[in-house]
Amino acid sequence: MARRWISRRGCVAMDFGSIIPTSNSRAVAVTPSASDFALPQFDPNVDHFARLGLPRRIALARDDIETAYLERSRRVHPDRHASADAVVQRAALEHTAALNEAYAILRDRVRRLEYLVALAGIDLDSNDPNEGAPAPAQALLIEMIETREELAERIAQGPTAVDEMHDAVSDRADDRYEQAAVALEAGDVRRAAERLVEHRYLRRLLAEIEAATNH
Repeated sequence: MARRWISRRGCVAMDFGSIIPTSNSRAVAVTPSASDFALPQFDPNVDHFARLGLPRRIALARDDIETAYLERSRRVHPDRHASADAVVQRAALEHTAALNEAYAILRDRVRRLEYLVALAGIDLDSNDPNEGAPAPAQALLIEMIETREELAERIAQGPTAVDEMHDAVSDRADDRYEQAAVALEAGDVRRAAERLVEHRYLRRLLAEIEAATNH
């Protein structure tokens, strides 16, 4: 049975190999062979879902993401490959960094949806006229201006009024997220991107409300 020390991050810190009985009933620690340190060549083009061995889906169970991340992190953690050559050690670092990025994005439902939209051809962090984020509708910009004016009035009215506004804006943001998810499921990538742009504006507005009132 393998003996392992687990770090606080849940990654294997040391592995002393298997303990096997000998003919005189003594136990001998077996040093891992070179194959134990084998790593696949790092491919930066692998998408986050494939890197974690998960299906490309909007809805993913948090436990499934966590399990996939921890299992793969243990295998590629740099500490596990500390005695390997420089090429393997570099690959371990690259795999670990890519896994951390994949985990950070996929465990967040909004970032996961935005990433799926990016995989479908629209990058919300790009200004490219064809493949970048759609320009916000004029009605949305007017809505943001009016809501900020309302925020000033609500602050003067007191905490209860601000809390009510916060809840209303939060509901609007959640609604835009749901609309984006439905659109993407239906194959309408452009509409999904438009709703996510609106969602970003509403999330920024929520942050302003929280900052103004220490919500």
